[in-house]
Amino acid sequence: MIRNRLFVLVASAATVGTSMLVACGDAEPRAVSGDVSDAAEESDGSFPPVDHDAGMLDADAARSTPDYDASDEPIVCTTTPCATQLVAGWGYFCALLSDGTVRCWGSDDLGSLGRGETDGVGAEGSRPMPVVGITNATQISASPMGYSTCARNAEGRVQCWGANTFGQLGLQVSPALVDEAAHPTPADVALTTEIARVDVGPKSVCALGTNGNVYCWGSNDRGLLARPEAGTSDSSDYYGPGLADVRNYDVTRIVAGSESVFGLTRDRQLLGWGMVTGRDSSLVFGAPSPLPTLSDVTSVATSGFFHCAIAGGNVYCWGWNLFGQLGTGFPGDERLPALARIVTDGGVFPQQLALAMTRSCVRMTDGTVQCCGDDPLMLGRGDAGTLTSVYERATVLEEHAVQVAMNDGYGATTCALVQGGKIMCWGGNTVGKLGQGTTDWDAHPIPVAVVLE
Repeated sequence: MIRNRLFVLVASAATVGTSMLVACGDAEPRAVSGDVSDAAEESDGSFPPVDHDAGMLDADAARSTPDYDASDEPIVCTTTPCATQLVAGWGYFCALLSDGTVRCWGSDDLGSLGRGETDGVGAEGSRPMPVVGITNATQISASPMGYSTCARNAEGRVQCWGANTFGQLGLQVSPALVDEAAHPTPADVALTTEIARVDVGPKSVCALGTNGNVYCWGSNDRGLLARPEAGTSDSSDYYGPGLADVRNYDVTRIVAGSESVFGLTRDRQLLGWGMVTGRDSSLVFGAPSPLPTLSDVTSVATSGFFHCAIAGGNVYCWGWNLFGQLGTGFPGDERLPALARIVTDGGVFPQQLALAMTRSCVRMTDGTVQCCGDDPLMLGRGDAGTLTSVYERATVLEEHAVQVAMNDGYGATTCALVQGGKIMCWGGNTVGKLGQGTTDWDAHPIPVAVVLE
């Protein structure tokens, strides 16, 4: 069967400014909750055959929404220091601690570790250390495809540090301040409104005000900012913090990629704007509007090249699929959201998504993690395997995961914040992303605890 295709031209994985060339064919449409039982028969040899296990979610299971708590699981601290949130940048990770401080480790490119001075890529970055000047943070955000991080504090103020190549630090309103310099010291975003939440993308940032408004800044490439005065301009147009037009939708969370932005609403609709937004008009740079193929959405994530959402207790993915990272069991790209195959035996359901360039993971309600896609030791199976085009359990992680984050910069690494407040990481450690105070080129398929002391 021929399916809708999304052809993606991917440049070097080592550059954040990677671009995509998108074209939609006139192929036969793929049903959002279509039958995936013929995955093995449809395989073209690019992936191992799919095991039709009874525990795999199928199309029949997708027709009804299960009754389960899809909200984020809180951390109950049993260790000191205690991490309460985990985010990933391009070559680094940051953790929010229970005392309101933030610690980052890995690559310090463009001041991404927030240490007040740039150490570059080296052993110093492998030691998790506090971000200077951050003392009462309540929420942090970063993009796996970017070098910028922002923190929201208890007073509703937002501070950002790292790269400002697209004006994503929001240093002034007009004209937007854009530069190639490192910004290792957190600086206030030029907002006078109290902020409830901030969400960072690789080229743009959006913040949710306590007044219900959405404010966005950075690059307006493909209309990322949803700013009426900006229109749908090219990537050379940058804007400081300003009011976005989300058409009166009550947005609670925003996830931004390099060419697409998604917003979750309080009534669990998924809004999309920019490019590749999982609808028939994906190539039109339009105003925020709901994706008609998804409802009851509780989580969304983007890698910049593909996107996934949890809707009605199921995982749906669309976009680029060269490594099987959509988890559908098929080798082809998907223009519209397609049902992914996850293991649901035992009454467990998906709760949180994490994506990198060539793989995806989902945290389940029982604290287990399932992953699919490329497997350079990062999917948590304990050894280097072949590509997997359906979600499989990360069996090496024995602790109860609460959040998962992963990135690709300087080697692929996956980390999980586990119940109690520890962070466990596995994968690449060339710039110290395992948080051990060391760097090496060895494979690390078994999780180790990040040293936060």
